[in-house]
Amino acid sequence: MASDSLQASNECFTKRNSDSDTVSLQPHFFTKYEKLENEGWKDIRAQLPESWMWDIDYHSFQNEDRGCWTYTPTDPDYPEDFPLTIAGDPVIIPVEYQWPPMAGVNPPPDPRPSAPIDPSAELPMDMVRDLFLTFEGSMGFYVLLNGLLQIIVSEEFDTEWASSHLPHKYGGLRVCYIPQSMSPTMRPIGTETIGSKNSQGSAASSIFGQFRPQNTSLLQAHHLNDFIEARIKTLHWREKFAGRIGLKTSKQGDEYVVMSTHVITEAILAKSQRSSIFGRKRSPFDQLDSDWNEHVEIWAGNEKIGSIGKTFDPDATRYPSGFMHDITLIKPANPSMLRDIQTPVSDLGWISREGWNSLRQQSNTVKILGDTKSHRAAKSLKTNRPSEVLVVGEGIFLNQNASIKPTKEHDIRMWKDVISRCLLYRVYPDFDPPNGYSGVAIYADGPREDGSVGPGVVGFQSFVQRSGHVQNFEMEGEALEKRLKLGRVAFYGAFQVPEELRKEHIIL
Repeated sequence: MASDSLQASNECFTKRNSDSDTVSLQPHFFTKYEKLENEGWKDIRAQLPESWMWDIDYHSFQNEDRGCWTYTPTDPDYPEDFPLTIAGDPVIIPVEYQWPPMAGVNPPPDPRPSAPIDPSAELPMDMVRDLFLTFEGSMGFYVLLNGLLQIIVSEEFDTEWASSHLPHKYGGLRVCYIPQSMSPTMRPIGTETIGSKNSQGSAASSIFGQFRPQNTSLLQAHHLNDFIEARIKTLHWREKFAGRIGLKTSKQGDEYVVMSTHVITEAILAKSQRSSIFGRKRSPFDQLDSDWNEHVEIWAGNEKIGSIGKTFDPDATRYPSGFMHDITLIKPANPSMLRDIQTPVSDLGWISREGWNSLRQQSNTVKILGDTKSHRAAKSLKTNRPSEVLVVGEGIFLNQNASIKPTKEHDIRMWKDVISRCLLYRVYPDFDPPNGYSGVAIYADGPREDGSVGPGVVGFQSFVQRSGHVQNFEMEGEALEKRLKLGRVAFYGAFQVPEELRKEHIIL
């Protein structure tokens, strides 16, 4: 691409403040571009803002006419936003890693040198099994579109041994090890005594300054993406954990509201931990094995809206262990409470497994479900730009709470029952703050579960995976305070929708 056309495109998509070096980024840089060949990406890089142009690199896919940009930030706080694409190729912000790993001895060769893995294609279950058997002890892994295989490990995992005795490449993918640091995107609302003046309101009430209406006979209107809370049942404390109303569905005439499971489980675990403070010596996970309705109530706005009908994460413990879908259905106490929860997209269905796998082969196809132009701006998603969601890879996790740990001797069906999959994506601009968005539905156009083609739900916002930064023991003062802030967001994640929901529930 010629330098003059690059400059013209750059002027269309960046705005420089004449009094500073601040650059106002747009979701996409250089939308008018020719095919990147040889060293052409360096010409594009030369046109990027100088403040971060040297922190970005380009990787082309094997035998394909496309690639990825990888951004590894030097400054954890500047700039605040990064484009989703540059010259049509996605920008990936990985979790902090080191490659090649520091090995004491020569590591074994690539187990699949003649069968390179396409990071944008579906990983078959036999390959998933082989990956977990090769990197034994791992909790899961991210397959990013830039060809990076990030193995997720616990603090006890011996990464030094693994760097010397396990492959540095697998099917052409570069292997690195990262600690498990994914965070659920719920909003904890603190602890209040029952007598405090705010305890009678909801999380939304305390956040947005709303109060209980005087006429309690009037049903409060609830909408898509409003806060939905799990409140602990107790006489003395009002701890609340909030996510978002994701969808309203119907099965055989019964209506349900979709919310994130971890909003409920975190509330139950908080109750269990508080009980242990007062002398009850029980495992914090014991209460998760009983009826969840015994421990929490489900509220929206200023009223209890229903009870837990069904969870698709029966083995859930501390997030993300035991989570297969991060989806729970709430049965309303009065269906008329939900009359205003309606999808803004007509004829919305469920994306099929085929459509779900194809999302990594396209750009700018995923959108956030919800209307941000409502006059109820305080309760809607401030950063919702429906067209600005970019898929960057897939996360695959092994259910650590499975009663039977799968081994090489188990067949594929057994492995399938303990494996969960997540779509990884970036949002432009990032959710600010990332917390408080669990349960928000994301959708895309494509093949749907009923065989038709059209808009379909892909999954529900579940977690944020932050990128890390090197810490120095000697660091102190302002520099340390700056780095103690929330880290750079790498990407977000949404679990795959369970088959029962896709096949048996209608979206209302």
